[in-house]
Amino acid sequence: MRLGMNTVIFGSADLETALQHVAWAGYEYVELAAIIGMTEHVKLDDDPAKVKDALAQHGLTVTAMEAATNDRERLAGIFRIAAQIGVPIVNIGSGGKTGDEQSTVDSINLMREFAKMAGDAGVKLAVKPHVGQAIYNADTGLRLMNEVTESAIGLNFDPSHLARANEDPAAVAPRWGNKIITSHFRDCPTRVPGPPGTPEQQIPGRGALDLPGILRALADIKYAGPINLEVIGASAYPVSRAMGIAAESRGYLNRCFQEIEPRSLTAG
Repeated sequence: MRLGMNTVIFGSADLETALQHVAWAGYEYVELAAIIGMTEHVKLDDDPAKVKDALAQHGLTVTAMEAATNDRERLAGIFRIAAQIGVPIVNIGSGGKTGDEQSTVDSINLMREFAKMAGDAGVKLAVKPHVGQAIYNADTGLRLMNEVTESAIGLNFDPSHLARANEDPAAVAPRWGNKIITSHFRDCPTRVPGPPGTPEQQIPGRGALDLPGILRALADIKYAGPINLEVIGASAYPVSRAMGIAAESRGYLNRCFQEIEPRSLTAG
């Protein structure tokens, strides 16, 4: 597993500043935010070579990009620029509505279409089961993977969303197994549907989740993909405050990694 940082936390900064602070916080791996209306560190008209240069300048390896869109045209552009930068995985949610069968069918069909688009572009699509959306828990995640046979699709394992869908994330990990291709990690103050809390409440170790136990479950299935800290709601924070969250989170998770199985985990 590779511990990284999603740049969404540095929404008040440009890409260069965000990458500098990710590196200063001690990370070697990074997920790039390309989320309209929240944090758009990568734009469709950016020069991919300049993004690659910025990553290299700060000694960072990119493991994923978060797009958070179901717009076909925009997602096609995201897949294209991700491939040009060398980003292997693009993260989205399914959209749709929890508990609505037709919405679930429509979302699965859409994810099938998007998975083909991702494969054609040379990247993988990671779908995150998300509170309130059609794909939201362990069962709907498995249903998606059973019904979509495209090779360029997998699941984004996010314990905070699973817990708020009344799931035990540590029990979900072995059920999903090799269908997990990336992971968003953070804590949350409660295990009920709703927002994940303030940025400070999302800091690993401060909330209600047994994150060491969840990491052990991932290690047990020999998961070897990204673990990217994703803290939302900090777009108005100065970079110094956001960096404090990033650094505290890395310290906690790095310690968890060391205590679980050092040979199977890579902190960055």
